[in-house]
Amino acid sequence: MKQQYLIYGLIAVVAIVFFAWTKLKNQKPQPDTDTRRPPENALPTNKVANDKLVIVEDASENDIKKIIQEFCNSYNKETYQAVPRLAKLSDRKFAITFPYDINFEIYCYFINYVNYPMGFDRHFKTIGWATTKPTDTWITEKSANKNVMLFVSDFDTEYDNVFLTTSDNIGYKLGFAMGDEKQPLNSSEKSYVKPPINISELDTNESIDFK
Repeated sequence: MKQQYLIYGLIAVVAIVFFAWTKLKNQKPQPDTDTRRPPENALPTNKVANDKLVIVEDASENDIKKIIQEFCNSYNKETYQAVPRLAKLSDRKFAITFPYDINFEIYCYFINYVNYPMGFDRHFKTIGWATTKPTDTWITEKSANKNVMLFVSDFDTEYDNVFLTTSDNIGYKLGFAMGDEKQPLNSSEKSYVKPPINISELDTNESIDFK
């Protein structure tokens, strides 16, 4: 009889675990609404020259503001890792720059997040440009000190990586999961194109800073 109860108990535990796992699997991640920040005097004030640029298309102004703010909510709790500046190019097209620079790894996360923001049932076409340094995360000898274009693949089904194409069209898949980092491609998925606008041209545009 005790053995029978034990079997019933194990079945019940398995059923509970399976139910909880199924519920968790089907639950969509929610955007971060925690606006906790470091002290105001920790906010960067000295601009750092850099050419990191992100262009987002087919987005409303309210949507892109919401997406950027939620990214900052996630990454600026302890230190200011992302202080983006948003400039409007047209009703559905926006440019994002980083006057105080941004770590290359966080920059890649930013491009991925804007493309796949939490709380939305669609993705947003997002392309970034930068000049890499040898010390940047995921950068190899063949991609260091080069102008690069960063994007999410049109055929992506993994949701946790970005693709990189150098100015001489060497392609990499930059995976965020352990063991999937900086995978060289036989050919770049997209050919490198120059940024559609120079960052200095945005000086006359009305802009909003996020923190």
